[in-house]
Amino acid sequence: MNLISIKDLDREDILRLIQSAEAFRVRRGRHGQPLEGKSLAMIFEKPSTRTRVSLEVAAWELGGHPLYLSANELQLGRGETIADTARVLSRYVHGITARVHSHSTVEQLAEHASVPVINALSDWEHPLQILADLQTIRQNFQALDGLQIGWIGDGNNVCNSLILASAIMGMDIIVASPPGYGPKAEILEEARALGGSPRVVEEPEEAAGGADV
Repeated sequence: MNLISIKDLDREDILRLIQSAEAFRVRRGRHGQPLEGKSLAMIFEKPSTRTRVSLEVAAWELGGHPLYLSANELQLGRGETIADTARVLSRYVHGITARVHSHSTVEQLAEHASVPVINALSDWEHPLQILADLQTIRQNFQALDGLQIGWIGDGNNVCNSLILASAIMGMDIIVASPPGYGPKAEILEEARALGGSPRVVEEPEEAAGGADV
């Protein structure tokens, strides 16, 4: 199974992931080696502190072998096509994470890889960050249904994933963005198709008023 968009997961999938992550957090390293003998290719077109460290440490603590691959170490989309890279990596590793500039890159990797591909950030979504955010929110509120989420800022990749996740998990979200910087209409339509009712406003106070998060 690939994780390209947060909407690749349904409500039950997200709850299982959060519960597993919480169990790992509570046990603090005493969780066996479920990834023993498995390698994870970590493609980073864009550098990151938190995403790299969290992925690398998680893979290592679970018994896996993470392989950090920067843009300078791959011929991704240059000497080799993205499809070629996906096929070659699939012969060596058990999974691929990709932090990329263009969402189409991670989509093409998923299309041509024979191992799971995880979006570790693209210009369209950041599903891993939202899963971590949902875990934190649930730690504080014990449940997600009916919570009011206020987002203040531009409608970027993180905002996109949060809007979709809110619809999936039964949360209400209000996004406050300056004119011309709001979330894309396509994301709002996808959220409504998932049963959500996201609102977009311009004044930060409107998003913050009554928000649980």
